[in-house]
This record gives sequence, C-alpha cells and structure tokens, in this order.
Amino acid sequence: MNRVVLITGLILIVADAWAAASKSTEPVGLGNANGSWSVQATTSVGSCSNLIPDSLVIVDNKISETTGANVSVWGYIDETGAITARFTSSDGHVARFHGRFRGSNGAGAWSSSTDLCGGSWRAVRQ
Repeated sequence: MNRVVLITGLILIVADAWAAASKSTEPVGLGNANGSWSVQATTSVGSCSNLIPDSLVIVDNKISETTGANVSVWGYIDETGAITARFTSSDGHVARFHGRFRGSNGAGAWSSSTDLCGGSWRAVRQ
C-alpha cells in the first residue's frame, strides 16, 4: 500500500512539473540548450540522497558535465527542448530527470525508483 501511494505521488509530481514546463511558448529548439545551466531540485516525495546535480553543461544537445552531485550522467535535449536524463551514483542509486527547456529557463520532474522518492527541478541559463 505504501509503495502504491508513493508511486501515485511521483506520477502526480511528474504531471504537474511537465505542465508547468510546457506553459511557456518559447521553445529552446535544436542546439539552443547548449551552454551552462544552474539547477535547483526539490524533493517532495520520500527522502533521497543527493542525486540531482547543481549545474549542467550541455554540448551538442547532450549533457557533458555536471557539478554538485557525485554521479555519472546520460542525457540529451531534443528539438522541442525536452530533456531526458539519468543520473547514477557509484553505489547504484538512480534518478531519472524529465522536463523542458524554454528560452533561458527549464523545469520538470525527477524520480528515483531505487530510493522511492522524487520531486521537481528548475533550471536557469548561466
């Protein structure tokens, strides 16, 4: 039962964050997300270790660097500004990161099935 409530909460967080990120009318477009982004993540379900980085560097629409969290990263931004990423700690904890970049801002949701937690994130171009 507890797992069902947690999963339902994560789904609601993702839907809410995706809706917030989609409100802007200025898509980033292919290549326009390149550069440095400051990221602020909040946890609203569960309790997680630090899996979301403080900043991202995007080169050729792929995440090339992160700071703040000791994680390996995989991620890309598509032509609409949508980001899909995964952050993995050395001890196997995983966070998935989704959302959208628009203009000089980004927003979305993140979740961790390994830690049963999640929340939202916002980014600002540096």
